[in-house]
Amino acid sequence: MILLATAALAAAACQESMEYKDVVYFTGTENTAVTSMYVEGPTALGLTVTSSAKLGAEMTVGVQVVPEALDGFNKANGTAYKMLPEGSYKLAESMFTIEAGKNVSLPVSFEILSMDDFEDGVIYCAPIRLTQTSNGMEVLEASRITYIVINQIITTKGPDFGQQHYISMPTMINNAMFSDMGQCTMEIRVKMDKFYAASANPGIASVIGVEENFLLRFGDISCDKNQLQYAGRGASVTSSSHFNTDTWYHLAVVDNGSTLTLYVDGNIEGTVDSSGKSAINLAYDWMDGFHIGYSERGRLMDGVVSEARVWNRALSPIELVNNQCYVDPASEGLVCYWRLDGLVDGVFQDLTGNGNHGIPSTENLTWYEGLKCPVVD
Repeated sequence: MILLATAALAAAACQESMEYKDVVYFTGTENTAVTSMYVEGPTALGLTVTSSAKLGAEMTVGVQVVPEALDGFNKANGTAYKMLPEGSYKLAESMFTIEAGKNVSLPVSFEILSMDDFEDGVIYCAPIRLTQTSNGMEVLEASRITYIVINQIITTKGPDFGQQHYISMPTMINNAMFSDMGQCTMEIRVKMDKFYAASANPGIASVIGVEENFLLRFGDISCDKNQLQYAGRGASVTSSSHFNTDTWYHLAVVDNGSTLTLYVDGNIEGTVDSSGKSAINLAYDWMDGFHIGYSERGRLMDGVVSEARVWNRALSPIELVNNQCYVDPASEGLVCYWRLDGLVDGVFQDLTGNGNHGIPSTENLTWYEGLKCPVVD
């Protein structure tokens, strides 16, 4: 019995020793290995490392960029980030220095030198790895690599409907591509200038889709005017959140054939079982079919729109977050893509090549200039 107790105490002491061993790690990576960076041109981000204890003597920690780590990260997280183009970045130093009596290092700059070789809309990522310490202190393995995700800030413009204008897609009506969709994602960026008065039509501001089948809108008799709602096929989902004017949101509805989910900025706002519902029919000829900013009985919206898309597959939450500002028009499952940043030959072009161009209700649109995506506080 005494031997067993002694062994248990020894094991507990060993466990305590393992749990409280001092380590070094990238500062701020305790909860996530991702560090976000938003860029419009050459800029720099200061990185530091932290020791779990103050040091009695100076310590250095080696650091290097490891492009080969990106493939594994993408596979593990369902992302498709690209490594920065060669020559577009620089890690200013090859080591961090933590001075005696401190536990946080002096900063080392990660620099974006040029965006000349950046591709439109691509999200880049630079994996940066801690190598070894000068005094033998261990690196916390879960925080050995930080992944710097570089988001390009795009400046564009969008039509401001002002509760007067809208966009129609007449070639989608009775189009077999959209008449029997087993899965669908519909998304758009919106800034509302005003929500309908509660007594109007009945308080509905239609955003995108087809009335009675697959529609995103703000307000209804069943919810507040500043709540988002999906309606169609005998079902509805209302957002748990209320929304503000003069604020950009990314709105999406995703139906994977069994569950329909409402998303705002990649966050779930509500779900409903869609397994027993009729097929998704964006070709439905009801009140002239698919629109942006309009549905039946003049349910217009007062706001600005950008980056509207339709997919024939269910996008994941991480895809919704990463693709808010731009996607490759040749992306798998993308069947309609309107950037809404200008007219070409009097229409909003469908960049997929499927020919479903958006027809504005007037060519004398009011434009919201200086539209930035993503919006960074």
